[in-house]
Amino acid sequence: MGFEKDMNNIIENLPLKRQTLLFSATQTKSVKDLARLSLKDPKYISVHEHAKHSTPDGLTQSFLVCELHDKLALLWSFVKNHRKQKVLVFLSSCKQVKYMNEIFCKLRAPTAILALHGGLHQLKRMEVYRSFTNKQNVVLFATDIAARGLDFPEVNWVLQLDCPEDAVTYIHRAGRTARYQMGGESLLVLLPSEKEAMLKRLEERKIPINEIKVNP
Repeated sequence: MGFEKDMNNIIENLPLKRQTLLFSATQTKSVKDLARLSLKDPKYISVHEHAKHSTPDGLTQSFLVCELHDKLALLWSFVKNHRKQKVLVFLSSCKQVKYMNEIFCKLRAPTAILALHGGLHQLKRMEVYRSFTNKQNVVLFATDIAARGLDFPEVNWVLQLDCPEDAVTYIHRAGRTARYQMGGESLLVLLPSEKEAMLKRLEERKIPINEIKVNP
């Protein structure tokens, strides 16, 4: 967890007698470690402990299997067919985000195109964030910098074009839509070599996801 050191510095300067509440969207080992460091005899409450699924009921989740050389064509077709919606596309690296942004701008994509990644200056990131927030018909290419800590209202689709590292990252990405009891859709694109392992991880996390086929 990237902010653990900062949190520990703050905790060291807090009064010994206090009430401390720790909230997290997901419960990972690092969050539990931090709880042990800062809390005395903590009570643990999980909203998903007895839930049937670990993702919102209003989130429709699908996956498809695609060869690497077909990904660009798939993405272009998806953007073209959803040009009247707000779409967030997750890619694995800054390089990928820059590449897709450049390609789609040169090809004159049928909707507004934005890019968000860690290589941007903070002011530029905020500019992109506000632009995506205020637009209705727009596609944002992003790294996992957009998967946590940012609230994008009324996102219709989350497209995970590159497979996430684990199920927790998948949950954070997919969670950019279907927020505040609203509906939303998430599509995960997997290479044939990624399918078995990733689906097993999602099943272990109680994530319901259905396979769809691409029309030839």
